[in-house]
Amino acid sequence: MTQPITFSDPNMLAWLESQTDDQFDEAPFGIVRMTRDGIVAAYCKSESHITGISQEYALGKYYFTQIAPCANNMMVASKYAQPELDEELDYILTYVCEPVKVRLRLLKSPDSRFQYFLVDRKSFS
Repeated sequence: MTQPITFSDPNMLAWLESQTDDQFDEAPFGIVRMTRDGIVAAYCKSESHITGISQEYALGKYYFTQIAPCANNMMVASKYAQPELDEELDYILTYVCEPVKVRLRLLKSPDSRFQYFLVDRKSFS
């Protein structure tokens, strides 16, 4: 990782865009890098530990139906239809794991190559 970053850092999107998939594994929170169409391009180790879904399984799958159907709703998935997005919200993940209270951060911009789904277990309000 080029520099430490915090979950709520205002420059998060620029930082994410500058990192390689392997560098995400060093982040203290979960990171999912998706194509603009919602296909998982990178799934970091922290995210895998939170959800119990392996990186190998997640790659290449449509995130909101094949990996995280619990986030395929108006509170999360539908927000990615916006051209620009930087929102944090408390959420309860119910993937294939026990319900987990987390803080989500949803990110994308018209200029970004990818869109991002971040998960922090420590920041739940």
